[in-house]
Formats: sequence, C-alpha cells, structure tokens
Amino acid sequence: MKKKLVLLLLLVLLTGTLLAGLLPMSFIRSRYIEEVENRLLDNAKLVEGFLLEDFLEEEDLQRRVLSIGEVLDARITIVDEEGRVLADTAMRDGGFENHLNREEIQDSLQGEIGRSVRVSESVNEEMLYVAIPRYLDDGSIQVVRLSVSLWEIQGINRQMLIYVLISIAAGIILASILGYRFINKFLEPIKNLTNTSQEIAKGNLDKPLIVTSNDELGELSETFNNMRIQLKHSFEELEDQNIKLQALLTSITNPIIAVNPKKEIILFNPAAEILFETKGEAVYGKHILEVVRDHTLEERVEQIFDQNRDSQMEWELKYPGKKHLKVNTSLIRVPKDPNRNLGIVASIEDLTEMKKLETMRSDFVANVSHELKTPLTSIKGFVETLKSGRVEEEEQRQRFLDIIEIEAERLTRLINDILTLSEIENHRISYEKELIDVKVAIKNSLDVIQPIGEEKNIRFLVEVEEGLPKIKGNIDWFKQMLINLLDNGVKYTPSSGEIQIKAYGKKGRVYLSIKDNGMGIPREDLERIFERFYRVDKGRSRKVGGTGLGLAIVKHVVKSLNGYIAVKSKEGEGTEFIVNFPGEKDQKK
Repeated sequence: MKKKLVLLLLLVLLTGTLLAGLLPMSFIRSRYIEEVENRLLDNAKLVEGFLLEDFLEEEDLQRRVLSIGEVLDARITIVDEEGRVLADTAMRDGGFENHLNREEIQDSLQGEIGRSVRVSESVNEEMLYVAIPRYLDDGSIQVVRLSVSLWEIQGINRQMLIYVLISIAAGIILASILGYRFINKFLEPIKNLTNTSQEIAKGNLDKPLIVTSNDELGELSETFNNMRIQLKHSFEELEDQNIKLQALLTSITNPIIAVNPKKEIILFNPAAEILFETKGEAVYGKHILEVVRDHTLEERVEQIFDQNRDSQMEWELKYPGKKHLKVNTSLIRVPKDPNRNLGIVASIEDLTEMKKLETMRSDFVANVSHELKTPLTSIKGFVETLKSGRVEEEEQRQRFLDIIEIEAERLTRLINDILTLSEIENHRISYEKELIDVKVAIKNSLDVIQPIGEEKNIRFLVEVEEGLPKIKGNIDWFKQMLINLLDNGVKYTPSSGEIQIKAYGKKGRVYLSIKDNGMGIPREDLERIFERFYRVDKGRSRKVGGTGLGLAIVKHVVKSLNGYIAVKSKEGEGTEFIVNFPGEKDQKK
C-alpha cells in the first residue's frame, strides 16, 4: 500500500507540474503571436502608406521595399493578384514560386486581412504572416505581406520547458522524500490497526490499539478499542457458556445427538461417542447415516421435519452392538421465530439393561415357581398317598417319608439360597465389614465340605501362602462363597478325584484358586454359568441336589468384596475358578 500511495503522489505531482508548466507555455505563445500579429498589421498599413504611387516599376518597388524593411525589421513581400512576387526583402536569384495558393494571400485578395503561421518554404523557418490588400487606381489589387520568424518564442518555450523539467525532477525528488515520510506517518496507525486485528484474529484480545492523533484515525482507534473490549467480554461470556454446556453435556449419561436441517451432525456428546463407538470430532458435519448406520433414526428425523413436531420412539439398534433404545426427539426452534427450525436434538435412553433386568426378573419368577412346584408336587402327592391309608407296609411308608424329607430339604436349600442372594444384593453396599483371615476361612469351609467329599473319596489339596493380607468384608458371605465353590467341585468331580485349593498374594491382592478334575464345562456355557437357575446339565444338576443359585451367589459375594472372578474349563479335564480381592491396605475405607 505504501508503494501505491507514493506512486499515486508522484503521479499527481507530475500531472500538476506538467499542467502548471505547459498551460503557461501555450498561453505565452498565444499572447506573443497575438502581439506580433498586431504589430505586423500596423507595419503593413505603414508599408501601404509608403507606397504612395499607384504603380512602380519592379526595380523601384524592390528598392522601396528594401529600404522600408531595414526600418521595420520584418520581411516584406509584395504579391500581385496572380500570385507573382513583385518585391521581397529576402529577394533571391531566380525569384520565388507563385504565392497564389498561400492562405494569407487568398484571404487578402478577398479583401480581408490574411493571417497564417507555418514553416516558410523559402527560409525554412516557422513564420507568422500578415497580409492586407492594396487597391491600385487601375482597379487591380496587390497584397502587402509582412512576416517575422517565431524562433524567439520557440526559444522562450524551450527555456520554459527546461525549467519545467527541472522543476518536475526537483519536485519529484523532494516529494518522494517528504511523501515517503508523510505516508509512513500516515500509515503507521493503519499498520497498528492491521497488527492489532491480526492479534485479535489469533485470539489475543488484550492488546490495545494505540493511536495518538486527534483526527478521524484517533476516533477510529477509540472505536476499535471499544469494539475489542466488547468483543472480549462477548468471547468470555461465550466461552463461559460453552464450558458450562460442555460440562453439562459431559455429565449427562444419556447420549445426545443434534442435526441441522441437512441432517448433518452438529452435536455429539461423550455418551453418544461411547454408544456408537466413535469420536465426536470425527462426526461433526457428517450425514447422520454415516455415523448411525441405521435408517430408522434417519427416517424418524425426516418425519419430524415433515410433521414439524416432537416425537418419541423405541429403537432396536443393531450396530455397533445390539441395543434397545428409547429416543426422544425435539425440534430446535428460534425463540423469536418459532416457525424457523435450526435442526433436531435427539436424547437417547439405553433400555438394554432394563430390558435384561425385566427378562431376568420374569425368568427368576418363572424359575422359582418351577423349582418350588416340583418338590411341592412330590411332597403333596406322597402325603396324600400316606393319608389315604393305601400304603400298609412300614418299609414303603418310610421310603415315602424319606422322599418327603429330601424334597423338604431341597425346598429349604432353595429358600435359603434365595434369601442369601437377596441379602447380598440388598446389603452389599452398606454392611458391617470385618477382617477375614483367608487361611482360617478355607479351613472352616473344608470342615463343612470335606465329609461330603469323603463319601466320593475326593482328595482336597490345600496350598496357602504364608503372610497373606487379610480381606475386609462379611466373613459369612466369604465362607458361603467358598462352600458353594467347593460344593460345586465335589458335585461335578467323579469319585476318587481331587480338588486343589490355592491362596496366594500378588501386587497387593489376594488370589484364590479352586480347581477340580471333573467333567468340565462346555465353552458355549461358560458365559452363562453365573446366571440364576442356569444349569449346564439340568438333569444331572437336579440329581446331585443343586438349586441353580450357587454360582450366582458366588458372583454377588465377589462383587460385594470388590473382587473379580474368572473361570477356566475344558470338557473332560476339569474346571478352575479364580477369584481375587484387594488386600487390607488396598480396601476402600
């Protein structure tokens, strides 16, 4: 910009100087020619007066013209009406060509004063010609023409042109120096404004614009600084609102998606990122189908735009994982213009776990009903048979009573397991904790299980690491977990088998392993063995007296102690359950 201003200044200066120089030159030339023309006209009249005789011989006329020419300091030419030169102060040998076609001669022969400026073919100079008619007594006309060279005015013009060019050169040099300094000073506030604007564009709103002038640039600086302050306040408010909005969106556990009328994503909170297994920055601006690869939601969005009203639906999502969702969709309206829609926001509620819980509750009620119905039916049937008196033999009556006792014990175990499971689920968050000695707990649990194992000639191999950290929790639940795992091993281990019990510490945690060499668990059943009433082999489980709640109780006890459980199994080779808990130092107070 600086170069443009300097060049513009020089151009203006050059134009002004040329106009200031050339216009006076043209004016002076015009005035000079006008004055010389008037002088020649007067002299021409004087010459006419000196030529009193009507007719002179050419020699006498030539002498008279020469004598007059010496006084007037001008070239005098006498031309007859045929254009022939009769006398001339610049007479030369051979004479002159015919002058009839000269402009001033023609005008004079018409009775007018002839004027002309041209280069003389006789003397090869620019000349000013003035001609007047001279009427003779015989009625003929002669032309008295006076002319002077314009070399003087040409010299003056050349001199003025030199002065003009010198003035232009000096003016350009001086103007370049002064203009450069002036433009620098003039552009300095604009440069400051540009630098400050660049800083603001980078986000630096703390740098003020400093301009000390009291002119329009000073007013612009003050206005710009006020705008900067207001912009800073607006940005701070916007940033504060954005932080609050981000915090709110992050804290909301439900996935939230917003799209514009083109169905391009404009909002995608962290919960939505988790649900659709993607990153928010990678989805903004993309069509909803590129992120949510299901036409159901896209069709619902289209329907809401068409109907211009909020909506609610349940949605079975198949990708990236099977989910049961509830979607509430609302139009994003402009408060001052309710008829204008900026897009749609969808709040998604994941009902998958709720549906699972409903299914589990329904299955639990059905399983409990089934498990209670079977022994109750047996008890009721044998009681009715005994009451009818049809059984007369004592041995048969005793066998019926034994069956009734077995079924009653089965009912008792089932009810006890249900109560235990309910107690753990309802009180695992708040219960009285105590220090558990793992070695002692294993010994006490073996005292309960070992007699049952001896009936099948099962060996128990115990290996407990010395100095194990104690575990903090409910000791009764911990023993129940051990008894259920050991009982499960005894039930599914063939006679003369063995069960290995290991306890050891690792990285501040206590590990407990119970491994048998029984029938093992099929791979497809491993994920479900901790479900309530789930049996790998339903017929065999009932035969060995299982309620189907043992491992479910184990899982909930492990959770109540902030532990983890894993299972390794291979059909025909046995099963190993591995649980680990935080030691006393790592337990949450």
